[in-house]
Amino acid sequence: MARYFEKPIVLSISSGILFSLSWLGGYWSLLIFMALVPLLVAENRLAGQKDYLSRLALYSLLTFLIWNSLTIWWLAYATVGGAIFAILGNSVLMSFVFFIYGWSRKKTGFSYGPWLLVIWWLAFEHVYLRTEISFPWLNFGNVLATLPHIIQWYELTGVGGGSLLILCTNILLFQFIQYRTQNPRRAWVALSFAIVALAFAFGWSLWRYSTYSDSGRPVEVVVVQPNIDPYNEKFSGLTDFQQLEKFLKLANTKISPQTEILVGPETALTEYIWENRFNESMSATVLRQFLSNFPTMAVLMGASTRKYYLPGEEIPPTAIRFRDTALYYDRFNTAILLDSASIQIHHKSKLVLGVEKMPYPQYLKFLESLSIDLGGTVGSLGYQDTPTVFTYKDIKPAPVICYESVYGDYVAEYVRKGANMIAVITNDGWWDDTPGYKQHLKMAQLRAIETRRSVARSANTGISCFINQRGDILSPTKWWTPDVITGFILLNEHTTFYVKHGDFIGRTISYFALLVLIYLAVLSFVKNRSVHL
Repeated sequence: MARYFEKPIVLSISSGILFSLSWLGGYWSLLIFMALVPLLVAENRLAGQKDYLSRLALYSLLTFLIWNSLTIWWLAYATVGGAIFAILGNSVLMSFVFFIYGWSRKKTGFSYGPWLLVIWWLAFEHVYLRTEISFPWLNFGNVLATLPHIIQWYELTGVGGGSLLILCTNILLFQFIQYRTQNPRRAWVALSFAIVALAFAFGWSLWRYSTYSDSGRPVEVVVVQPNIDPYNEKFSGLTDFQQLEKFLKLANTKISPQTEILVGPETALTEYIWENRFNESMSATVLRQFLSNFPTMAVLMGASTRKYYLPGEEIPPTAIRFRDTALYYDRFNTAILLDSASIQIHHKSKLVLGVEKMPYPQYLKFLESLSIDLGGTVGSLGYQDTPTVFTYKDIKPAPVICYESVYGDYVAEYVRKGANMIAVITNDGWWDDTPGYKQHLKMAQLRAIETRRSVARSANTGISCFINQRGDILSPTKWWTPDVITGFILLNEHTTFYVKHGDFIGRTISYFALLVLIYLAVLSFVKNRSVHL
C-alpha cells in the first residue's frame, strides 16, 4: 500500500488536491505550505531518468489541471469556453514553469536542489502580472487573504512575500522527508528552519495585527448594492433610468448630512454616455439633480462610456471607426466621481482577457469578434496605462474597477499618486452563488493590508462591505440581496514599505532568473564546445 502512494501519478494528484483544498479559505489555506511537497517528491523520483523532462511536464500538468479545475470552475457560469481556456492556459503555463525548473536542474547535473524552483516560480508570478495575457488569480500569496491576522507583513513585501514563504516552506518540508532516513541531522535542520520561518512571520504578524490601529480623518461613506441581474435585467430587462432610480432610492435610505461619498458598483450607469458631451446625458441630469439635495457629498460609481476622437488626435489601436466616415471612437469601462460642479473619470486599465479585450490589439484586432459577450460593452475596450486618483475636498479615493483589485503593484500606484482610501467597484453577479465572488473579495483584503488603506467595496451583488486597514471585513452584505450600508473610512496618508518599493521581491528574482538563464546558456555552449573538441 505504501508503494502505491509513492507513485508519481498519485503524488501529483495529491498536490493538486492539496492546492485545491487550500483555496477553500480560512485555516484550510494553511495546506498551501505543504501542497507542493508531493509534486517535489515525484520530481525527485523522476530525476536522472531518460524521459525525466517529458514525464515531469505531464505530472506537473496533472497537478495544475486539478488545482485550476477545482478552484476556478465557476468561470463556466459566465462562459464555458472562457473557463476551459483559463483552466488549460493557466495549467500549461504553471507546468511550463516546472518544466523550466527541471530543465535547469538537468543542465546543472542535478547539483542544485529544488531551490531553483523559487527563482523560476517567483519570476513567473512577477512577469505574469505584467503581461497582456494575464490571469494571476492563483498566485500563491493570494491564498492567505482570509487570514489577515497572519499576513500583516504584506505591508512590507506584498503578495510576493507570501509566495516566497510558501515556496521556501514547501521545499524545507520536502527536504525533511527526503533526508529523514539518509541524513537525519540535515532533515531536522530543514524542518527547524521551516518552523522558525513560519513562527517568525506569523508571530510578527499577530503582534502587528493586535497593535495596529487605523489612522486618518474619518469620512462617512454610503455603499449601495443594487442587486440587478446582469444577465436578464442590467443590459436588457430594465431601462437605464429604472436602474439609476433603484440605485438612488436605496442610497437615499442611508444618506445623512454627514455623508461625504456615495459609492455605487461597476457599470451602475448603463446608458452609453459620450464623455465629450457628458452633461447632455440623462444620467448626468438625474445625478446632478439628486446631488443638489446633498451639497457636501460626491458620488463615485461605474459607467459605460464612449469617447470620440477629433481630427488630428492620436487614434489608439482599440478605437472603432464610425461607419462610412474617417472618425473614430473608443468604448470604456469607466469609474466616475461626480459632485455638484465637476466630473472626474478613470478608465479601467486591467481589462478581463477575452471579455473586455483581446491581447495586443495593435496586432490582433482581427480577433476582436471572438470576445465573449456578457452583455453591455464587449470587445477590445479602450483603457488607460496609469491609474487616476480622484479628489473631493481632502478625500482622494482610488477607483479600482473589478479585476484591477487583483494587481497589488497597480493598486499601490494609486497610493503612490496620493490616494488615501480605496473604492472597489465591481459586478460579481456573473458567476452565480459560487466561490468566484468570495475569492474576488479576498483580493480587496490583500490590497488593504499592502497599502494600509481603508476600502469601500460596492458590488452589484455578491459582497459589498467595508474593509479596515488591517484587512478585516466590516458590514458585509448578503448574496443576491439589494442592500445599502453606511460606515466610516479613515483617510490614511502614511505610506507602507511595499507601496514605496513595489514588488521588489519579484523584481529582484526576475533579474536573478535572467542571470541564471545566461549562466545556463554559457554552460551549454562550453559543454557543446568541449564535446566537439
